[in-house]
Amino acid sequence: MAEAHKIESILVADCGTVLTKLSLVERVANSYRFVAQANSQTTATEPWNDLSIGVIKAVQELEAITGRHLYSRGRIVVPRRGLEGVDAFVVISSAVAPLRVVLAGLVREMSLESGRRAATGTYATIESTLSRESNGREEEQVRSPQEVWARTVRDLNPDVVLLVGGVDGGARRPVLELAEAVALGASMLGEEQRPAVLYAGNADLRPYVTKLLGDITHVVIADNVHPTTDTEHLGPTQLALEEFYIEERMQRAPGIDVLSDWSRLPFVPVANAFSRVVDFLWHREGNRDRGALGVDVGAATTTMAVTFSGRPYVTVYEHGVANGITDWVEKHGLARMARWIPEELEPEALEAMIHNLELQRYTVPQTTRELWVQLAIVREMLRSVRRSAQPTWDVGDASMGHLTLMPRIDPILISGGGLVHTPRPGQALLTVLDGLEPVGISTVLLDVNRAATAVGAIAGIKPLLAASALEAGSLVSLGTVICPVGKGRPGDVTMRIRILYGNGGELNVEAHYGEIETWPLLVGERATLEIRPTRRFDIGMGPGEGGKVEVLGGLLGLVVDARGRPLLLPENEDARRRLLTRWLWDVGG
Repeated sequence: MAEAHKIESILVADCGTVLTKLSLVERVANSYRFVAQANSQTTATEPWNDLSIGVIKAVQELEAITGRHLYSRGRIVVPRRGLEGVDAFVVISSAVAPLRVVLAGLVREMSLESGRRAATGTYATIESTLSRESNGREEEQVRSPQEVWARTVRDLNPDVVLLVGGVDGGARRPVLELAEAVALGASMLGEEQRPAVLYAGNADLRPYVTKLLGDITHVVIADNVHPTTDTEHLGPTQLALEEFYIEERMQRAPGIDVLSDWSRLPFVPVANAFSRVVDFLWHREGNRDRGALGVDVGAATTTMAVTFSGRPYVTVYEHGVANGITDWVEKHGLARMARWIPEELEPEALEAMIHNLELQRYTVPQTTRELWVQLAIVREMLRSVRRSAQPTWDVGDASMGHLTLMPRIDPILISGGGLVHTPRPGQALLTVLDGLEPVGISTVLLDVNRAATAVGAIAGIKPLLAASALEAGSLVSLGTVICPVGKGRPGDVTMRIRILYGNGGELNVEAHYGEIETWPLLVGERATLEIRPTRRFDIGMGPGEGGKVEVLGGLLGLVVDARGRPLLLPENEDARRRLLTRWLWDVGG
């Protein structure tokens, strides 16, 4: 590969569950820009079983768009020679199946919960939980716990057993009993089938666990996820699970050996690439009392990445807008989806549409009703990933003082086909406001070309190139959103705002409780807001406290969401549908 300082063109292949997206980034004058993009269907499954086929199809489309020769003699041309080839080729992927994990631990509210949170930091699904509080399979409660645990490991045959439990210097025997059961279960499998064991429990037991399991299977040691009763430490375990995912899934994906030969650069999970972009946005904004947040709603997973006080957090939720939605509905019920649809829809019809969406995941909504169903799914995925992610954050000064409220976030980045492809920007914004319920003042950015993950992949090679490409119009502002926290009666004044436009114009407005209201502020236009909340409402400066704020316009201008936090919907179905329709009209959706 060319030296980093000589790289002036990069081709990024983003192999998703449904689509493979190729992005070409090159130096243009004194900056780097996205020159062209091309898509093809991902070919990781039948009848192709080869990721490289989808990449080649997208490369051929990209060659037709640019007039460049990128593929020759059965490979991507690296390094660039004149108008042929590129200086670097990078592959990121979320197309392969998640890591299958069995979680073993002691206390549900402590080590087991920490282990679960660690697993959500990468593409992993917890197949079963082993503990004395939950012995895996109800019908086998009559057996000894150790026998049930061993049989569960044998029957599920996971990729990894994540063994946690005991604070450092704490519980010993219960942890060793779990380790013995895991050893027994693994020994009943063939050597090539045995799961690896990731131990992240009581540090004093590391030698015993290694001795017990080391001759049976591969053992990796990580820092205790719960070293003390009031301390949680997930980073090393998340990193180890990510390495397992790359080794056990990404590097064994069909056709990945071909792509590896073309690239010779480390593969990067899409969630990690996306997190890099969110981290960059936090450092760019420099708001130490706020975080930066991004959500990427894909077909198979929903990723939430945040950075607080310079520390990034990633959560990968195992459902997206297509894969696994019927399983989600079986677990959580159809009513949670139905409550977001602004027209009457019989439960049977809604269930049929969800099934069709899962079966035909390559299609986009063709009718307004199909769009409402997809956006209802996106809302619930956002709410689910937030519930999973928020307990893992150390928000510091960004806290609004209540655990159930979102912390202060600015900016908010939204990406993924479930949001980017909505016909109107107001539909995407309203979906995010309903799903995330942000508070305070935030700029909402839309990854309109779905280029954020490509930028994150590039950042691993040449950070300045990635930053330049991101600044060159990859993200479009939907506008500045103000979300006050407080309680009032419908129609009560929540704040008064004086908008001072850059051209000397001025507008005085009021925002009312229970309403979403918008005022003009063009894309790229800056304005100064003089905000005066009433004493019952907090915009992140304290109850009744306001001041001057510099804001940036967007496709929807300045938006005030004064519907209250948490957001409450009417129980009456007709009233709820009327309210949803009014909110859509308010944002031009």
